Amino acid sequence: MTKTFLEKLIEKAKLKLLILRLQLRVIFLRQKLTIPNLPEPKIVVVHHGGGNWGFNKINKSHRFKWGFKSSLGYYIGYHKFIEFTGKLYIARRDNEEGAHCVDPANPGYWNKNSVGLGVQGNTDLQNSPEWLLITLKSELDSYVARGFEIKYHGQIVPTTCPGRYLKEWLKDNRYI
Repeated sequence: MTKTFLEKLIEKAKLKLLILRLQLRVIFLRQKLTIPNLPEPKIVVVHHGGGNWGFNKINKSHRFKWGFKSSLGYYIGYHKFIEFTGKLYIARRDNEEGAHCVDPANPGYWNKNSVGLGVQGNTDLQNSPEWLLITLKSELDSYVARGFEIKYHGQIVPTTCPGRYLKEWLKDNRYI
């Protein structure tokens, strides 16, 4: 018994649909979605972006680098990010795993037990603009009032992050 043209077309369409379903399944398995289900952290780790990229450019870069998507729909590894203008972006919930601080001696510890707060710019080379520092102070004061300890990236692993100017600012304002 030979198949009609329509039967062959239907069979081919079913096969293409099956392939598409399998491809979608692979895409969803590869997507890393974080869930805000960790205990409330008590440490904030301050970072600088190391360059002039803003939130959207870093988010896009992290999407292609790691694909580590937050429950809020962003890929940036910091929980919060402040641009030069003082605009604050909330990319992850505080009790959600971040992707901002890797310590080979304690794999996963800092990303699960701290809030990553990044600022735009390379503060090894220049001071942060006043608007950025006003927002940063407000955020850090809020965390300190809730009993959080403030650290900077270079206290955890050998790095110049968050840059000498921001490190001085953190000391001058008695956060560290």
